[in-house]
Amino acid sequence: MIIAFYPGAGGNRYRQFLIGNDWKKFKVSYDLANSDQFFDHRYLLETSYHSEVPSCILTHCMNSNIIKKLFPNDPIIVIKADLQTCLRREWILHGHRRFMDNKATHTIPRLEHYNSIKDPRWPVIYTEDQIDQLPENILQEVMTAYKKLTSIDVPHNLVSLTQHLIDKINSAYEIINWHFDYYQTRPMDFSQVEQVVDIAADQDEFSLIMQQELKLYPSEIFDQVWDSVANE
Repeated sequence: MIIAFYPGAGGNRYRQFLIGNDWKKFKVSYDLANSDQFFDHRYLLETSYHSEVPSCILTHCMNSNIIKKLFPNDPIIVIKADLQTCLRREWILHGHRRFMDNKATHTIPRLEHYNSIKDPRWPVIYTEDQIDQLPENILQEVMTAYKKLTSIDVPHNLVSLTQHLIDKINSAYEIINWHFDYYQTRPMDFSQVEQVVDIAADQDEFSLIMQQELKLYPSEIFDQVWDSVANE
């Protein structure tokens, strides 16, 4: 069996529902409850394949033609939901934290900076260690210029607030833009689907729970970034 769903639409929760485990908690992610999944199945590509697969495959691919090409004998259940609403939930639960965990600290190398501001009369150096051996007057000028380049001359709490907002915007843009690209090249197709669970329209217990769950993740930042990307 294949369960296909947008990130944040509750596919892992739905599997727990099917097998009779706990699944009704609000503001909870059930991703870790399904530890038997292959990472490559999350975003199926036309070449994705494993010789051994779990009895239930969870995927964010919403194109039944691609799924059937890879797993022709498995019935497909699709959880239909609004992409923006689902991604917003995924971003708040996991996406922003992943972005922060993967965020690299980018600083300008001191040697590169020295060479970019170097006066023709200053010594030619080849390693960063040699910067600290420069004459005192040159060293002071270099250090002052470097500090100005790598810092913001505003109160620390404002710097933290500004960076926090920038990180939120960047992480929202990353998750939205990536999924726009993925679903544009692999558009939604339900032509070979055995069952559709329509969260917004259905009145079964799972859909009613997810209707409430998806309302618990408002974010003006995410929605503004979404509108910006959608209108590009």
